[in-house]
Amino acid sequence: MFKLTPLTATILVLISAQAMADDSVSTQDQVGTANIADVKQTAAPYSTATQQQLGEGNDAAAVQDNATGTITQDQHGDYNAGYAEQLFENGDTITQQQVGSTNTSHASQSIGVGGNEALQQQHGSGNFSFIYQDTQEGTQAQTFQVGDSNEANIEQIQLGTANNAVIIQYGTTNYATAEQIAHMGGQINLNQSGEGNYAYGDQRDGNGGTVNINQFGDFNGAEVWQGGQTASAATVNQYGQTNETVVDQSFGENNVAQVLQVGDLNAIYADQFESVGSVLALYQQGTGNVHFTYQKGDSHVLNATSVGSDNKVYASDWKGPQKGGQFGSNQRATVSQNGTNNTASFKQDGIGHVMTTHQTGYGNKTTVTQAENYNELYFDQNGSDNILIADQRGTTNLAQGSSTGIGNTTNFDQSGSMNVAYVTQGGTGNIATVTQSGMTQTATVQQMGTDNKATVLQQ
Repeated sequence: MFKLTPLTATILVLISAQAMADDSVSTQDQVGTANIADVKQTAAPYSTATQQQLGEGNDAAAVQDNATGTITQDQHGDYNAGYAEQLFENGDTITQQQVGSTNTSHASQSIGVGGNEALQQQHGSGNFSFIYQDTQEGTQAQTFQVGDSNEANIEQIQLGTANNAVIIQYGTTNYATAEQIAHMGGQINLNQSGEGNYAYGDQRDGNGGTVNINQFGDFNGAEVWQGGQTASAATVNQYGQTNETVVDQSFGENNVAQVLQVGDLNAIYADQFESVGSVLALYQQGTGNVHFTYQKGDSHVLNATSVGSDNKVYASDWKGPQKGGQFGSNQRATVSQNGTNNTASFKQDGIGHVMTTHQTGYGNKTTVTQAENYNELYFDQNGSDNILIADQRGTTNLAQGSSTGIGNTTNFDQSGSMNVAYVTQGGTGNIATVTQSGMTQTATVQQMGTDNKATVLQQ
C-alpha cells in the first residue's frame, strides 16, 4: 500500500522540495481522496518532515537517513496508510496519528544512537500498527489504539540499552505484540481493554527486563517469554472470563512472576526452568480455574491461591493431571484453596523443602510427594470428603495437619530418621494412616466424631 513514487493522476498536493542540506524542512498538506505524499531527506543533519492528509485512501511516506530528524504524520479519514523510516539516526523522533477506520501505520528506526523515539496513535476500527527498531541505543516505542479490531506490533531487536515498549488498546478483538531480542534493560508494558484481546511479550538474552500485561474484559490471552535473563519480572493481571496466561521464565536467577486472575474458567501456565531463587505468586478467583506450574532449579518459592469452585492446582511436568514439579533443592510451596471440588498435587525433590497447603470447601484433595532430606509438610483441610496423601522420604521429615468435616482421609508415609507426624481430625468417618520407618520417630493421632479409624505403623 505504500508508494514512494507519486501517481500524478490522483495527486492533490503541496510538495516540498526533496532537501539534502542542513536544517531541511518539508511540509505536505493534502485534502481529498487517494492522495500520495512522499519525502526523502538524506544527509541533512537536522531534518523535519510533516505530512497531513484529510480524506480517504491516502498514502504518506517519509524517509530520513544520516540525520537528527523528526517525522510527523497526521491522517484523518478511512483507508489511509502511513510509512516513516529513519536510518543511521541520532536522537530521532517519529510521530504517527490516524483517525478513521482500517488505517495502517508503519514506523522503522534502524542503526541509531541516542534517545530515538517512535509514537503511534490510532483512533477507529480495524487499525494496524507496527514499530520496528533495529540496533538502537536508548530507544522508546509507544502505540496507542482506540477502537475495534486493532493490531499493534513493536519489535526491538539486536543489542540495545534502556529499550522501552508500551502498547495500550481499547476496544474489541485487539492483538498486541512486543519483542525485545538480545535486549539490555528492556521494558514491555501491554494494556488491553475489551473482548477477545491477546497480548504477547518477549524478552531474550537481556539484562533487567520487565514485562507487564494488563487485560480487562473477556476471552483475553497473555503470553510472557523471558530468555537468558537477569532480574526479570513478569506481572499479568486479567479480569473477566475465559482468560489464559502463559509465563515462561527459564534460566537466570531471582526471577519473579505474579499472575492475578478474577473471573471464570481461567487457566495459568507458569514455568520457571533451570533457574535459581525464582518466585511465583498465582492468584485465581472464580469458577473452574486451572493452573499448571513447573519449577526446576534451586531455592524456588511458589504461592498459589484459588478461590471459587472446581479449581485445580498441579505442579506440571508437563501439565497434568496429577503430575508434579518443583524439581531441585530448597523449594517452598504454599497452596491455598477456598471453594468446591478443589484439587492440589505437588512433587518436590531435593533438600530442605517446605510444603504448606490450606483447603476449605467440599471435595478437596491434596497429594504431596517430597523426596530426600528435612522435608516439612503442614496441611489444613476444612469441609467434606477431603483427602490428603503425603509421601515423604529422607531424614528429619515433619508432617502436621488437621482435617475438619466428614469423610476426610489423611495418609502419611515417611521413611528415614527423626520423622514426626501429627494428625488431628474432627467429624465423621475420617481415616488417618501413618507409616514411619527409621529412628526417633513420633506419631500422634487425634480423632473426633463417629466411625473414625487410625492406623500407625512404625518400624
